[in-house]
Amino acid sequence: MIANLVYEWRRLWSVRATWIMTFVYLVITGLLGAGPLFLGDGEFGAQTWQGLYSTNANFLCLVMLSVVASQFFGHEYRYGTIRLTLTEFPKRERVLLAKTILLAVFVTIATFLGWAVLGVIGSIAPEGSIGTEGPGFSVNGGEPSELWQVLLFSFAYCLIAMSLTMITRNLALGIVLPLLTFSVIEGLIQLFANLANGKMDWIVDILPFVNGNAWLTNLPDSPNAGLIFAGWVVGLYLIGSAVFFKRDA
Repeated sequence: MIANLVYEWRRLWSVRATWIMTFVYLVITGLLGAGPLFLGDGEFGAQTWQGLYSTNANFLCLVMLSVVASQFFGHEYRYGTIRLTLTEFPKRERVLLAKTILLAVFVTIATFLGWAVLGVIGSIAPEGSIGTEGPGFSVNGGEPSELWQVLLFSFAYCLIAMSLTMITRNLALGIVLPLLTFSVIEGLIQLFANLANGKMDWIVDILPFVNGNAWLTNLPDSPNAGLIFAGWVVGLYLIGSAVFFKRDA
């Protein structure tokens, strides 16, 4: 298993896009965190450290991480290196486990780097723009998230991206499908549900990212949001795993 982990670690950081997307992720995180502090003129009220540190769970940041997450399988399918990987490591369950562990490690490293950037920004922010009193605010909407929620949500989003890549065997779809679902498709479903006079409410209640964001931002009227979102994440991961074990390289 150690050999699998070393192989995946070297493969992860040998891909140029890993470095590029991590850098872009940190830049976007910094800009989103700095915007309200330096440009807000106090219209939102004083920011808090908790609100600032919830910034890197924003959708734009997660899209950057999902590019790397999709490459765990998508890069191998795209360039045919999956055959070399499975020749070197024929036990697919170890390959899958190693990729999942390294994805968690990558997301954790990126998230902590994001918090470091936000910490620097908070330390140089104008006096009075950040403090400890009050709930603060989140660029994600709702209440600021706890740090563990930011980390877990980031990993869950990336796991969805990797799972969709396993299912479709297409790197681009692993990036685009979560992006479109989060930003467009779920919004359209909610719009149609409003026009349907309650007949489609049950669909809205089970949408993955609606529930994921409700859990992340601690919406009080969605007590089961975390469980529903977790169901989507685990379900897609299991389907992706089954497809990976069944299909030829």
